[in-house]
Order: sequence, then structure tokens, then C-alpha cells
Amino acid sequence: MPAVWVYILVLIVAAFLIRASFLVFATRFSMPPALDRFLRYVPAAVLAALVAPGLFKHSGKLDYSLSNPQIYAGMVAILVAWKTRNVLVTLIAGMLALWLIQWLMFRF
Repeated sequence: MPAVWVYILVLIVAAFLIRASFLVFATRFSMPPALDRFLRYVPAAVLAALVAPGLFKHSGKLDYSLSNPQIYAGMVAILVAWKTRNVLVTLIAGMLALWLIQWLMFRF
């Protein structure tokens, strides 16, 4: 077995053990209340960091103008998410809104 595969396997095992340790030892330790409150906002911050570049990037560059169709589709998705609290419905509504807006902008 070439040495590169040994390195890859060692790194896979190390990454797995590091991640599994949080699940195994999480019940033995309790977090301070301030840290627990802080960590509640992490999923929303990560989601915003993943979504924002897709909304504000148009044709490969940042575009904050009103001619950017992703901004309107994002507004529709935000409204649908707020009203339905359903991820699948939000994704479908956002994509349909984006396609419709792009089609309308291309047509007219």
C-alpha cells in the first residue's frame, strides 16, 4: 500500500475520532449558560453565510442592484419561510420565484 493511502486513512480515523469525541463526552460535561445561549445562534449564522453569496452574486460578481433576480427570489423565500416554517416549501417557492423572475426579465 503506498504511503499516501496510509496518510489518508490515518487522517480519516483522526477526523472521525475528533468529531465522535464531542458526541461521546457531551453528556459528561455541561456548558456554561452564556456559551449555551451563544451557540443557539450558530446555525442561523452559518445558514446566512452560505446563502448570502448566492443572493448577492450575479454573473460572477457582487450585485446589490435591483436588477439582480436572486434578491427578489430571496425575498420570496424569506416570506415563505416565515409564514410556513417548512424548508421544502421554502426551497420550492424560492426556486420557482427565481425561475419566474428570470423568465420575465428575459422576456421583457
